[in-house]
Amino acid sequence: MNKLPFFHKPLALFLLEMCEITYEQYKQKGLFAIPKGFTLVESFKAASIQEMEWFGFIIESDDAVVIAFRGTQSEPDWIADARVYQTPFPYLEDAGLVHTGFLTVYDSCRDAIFEAYKKVSPHKTLYITGHSLGAALATLHALDAAIHTPFNQIVMYNYASPRVGDKEFTIQYRKHVPISIRFVNVHDIVTKVPPTIIYCPITKQVWYYAHVKSQSSFSIQTESIAGNHSLVTYKKGIERFM
Repeated sequence: MNKLPFFHKPLALFLLEMCEITYEQYKQKGLFAIPKGFTLVESFKAASIQEMEWFGFIIESDDAVVIAFRGTQSEPDWIADARVYQTPFPYLEDAGLVHTGFLTVYDSCRDAIFEAYKKVSPHKTLYITGHSLGAALATLHALDAAIHTPFNQIVMYNYASPRVGDKEFTIQYRKHVPISIRFVNVHDIVTKVPPTIIYCPITKQVWYYAHVKSQSSFSIQTESIAGNHSLVTYKKGIERFM
């Protein structure tokens, strides 16, 4: 178990709760309970393949803006997860290559997100979060937002994230998003994909993947893939931190 200097336990548990709400939003066709002290700025949809689905929301309080992305739920989401070939990150020059499936989902909701940010004060802190596929989207958005929004500070906490891009992407990410934590259950297989090296025998191409900094890890073995990956397990893991 390791804890980073900018780890804040109540914040980690709150943002994990926001991840839980994204699944509620999806299952209830856009409806969800807004946390006390916050107002809704925008709910947004994204497309894994073609059909737009509920994928997250933006809420604000007196001093904070929170954006949360949900994880894989539908068959198109699984297809997006499997599109592991890489594409240049389009929102920062020379920022390396990223997972094409994740970027496709992110691209489909980006305009709506940035339009919604015009409704809130840039003097607030932007908190970005997500679980699983949502964690990957949160990572892409954190770098994009760091470059293209005027928020005073950006904080990214995500949970159970797969690898998102290559080494160059991780370098640029760390440079622009210094306050960032990936919470990882070391027994969660999703945090180990895509593999660090992928070879395509048809095109002879090789793609390289690496995790962004920084990792905060714990160890809980539930004896099931789904259990090791669940938000319930991540909550238990974070609660163990002092």
